[in-house]
Amino acid sequence: MHSRQGSLVRGSNFEIQKEFGVENLVKKHLEIIVLSILKTQPMCGQDIVKEIFRQYQIFVNQSSVYQVLYTLKEKNILEASTTKGDMRSKVYVPTEQGSQMIYLMLDEFVSSMEYLLITLKEDLNHKKRR
Repeated sequence: MHSRQGSLVRGSNFEIQKEFGVENLVKKHLEIIVLSILKTQPMCGQDIVKEIFRQYQIFVNQSSVYQVLYTLKEKNILEASTTKGDMRSKVYVPTEQGSQMIYLMLDEFVSSMEYLLITLKEDLNHKKRR
């Protein structure tokens, strides 16, 4: 994924890359990214920030991640528990209801993005043929 982003920067205007690049997509869809990370492994907010960097080579503000976590907790999608010996660090894990919702939300997001990409690609190909 990272090399693809790099090639986009070299081959296009930097402002366009900034607006439509992977970093912008990750930040705009941070809730989905966080859910995709937490669906298989409980983590604290700081570990989620590290995992986002590991997967996408993008620095995400820790406060943004915590805002997403608090919102998902309020919606009863996630619950937080403290780790033994560290009462300050909270580990976030999907609730029973949340586990089902996460897969539905991820499926809907992927389907929507696929539809959007197919439509955009068809439009682009149509314009190239003219």
